Amino acid sequence: MYRNRPGSVVRTVRSAAVAAICVSATGASGGHDRLHPFRLTVTDAGVFQSSIEARIRFFWDDLQLAVMEHTSNMDFELAETEEVDSVIEAYINEMLVVEAGEAVVRGKVTARGIEDAVRIDEVMWWYRLEYPLPAGTERIAMRNRLLFNMFEDQRNLLNLKTRSGRERTYYFSWDEDNITVPVG
Repeated sequence: MYRNRPGSVVRTVRSAAVAAICVSATGASGGHDRLHPFRLTVTDAGVFQSSIEARIRFFWDDLQLAVMEHTSNMDFELAETEEVDSVIEAYINEMLVVEAGEAVVRGKVTARGIEDAVRIDEVMWWYRLEYPLPAGTERIAMRNRLLFNMFEDQRNLLNLKTRSGRERTYYFSWDEDNITVPVG
């Protein structure tokens, strides 16, 4: 559900959750009265013979709120556990759809981590996923709507390195959320 849609669970928790994050950010950052000024995920991906390896970085507060809203679990908290990894993997696979030929390819979380920051609201969580590719895959289609279920101003970047070593950056926004690209 989207934040401005009637009946969204976000209406019931967003104020409390955002207020808690603002209080945390204010206390930790010496008086900042707003959250980070932009909404962004960054995915660094490399294509290999039989897979794509992707590392996706999120602002922790954006990811937690988006998963809370997506799962309707208002008690969800990011943690370094296999149970949370499973929830995040399901969320990513629903919001970041990769197709090779006629097949939808599901990613598997292989690692996670945290990048600390001076301001609490700028702490980044990252997840590494592996997407197996069918033999002979030369093109992929990708639809990237990560965090779009929460933020209309969300933007997503994909830095993609193909098998041949060619590097390109792709930009996803609310109204431009898919690409089809060669991976050879």
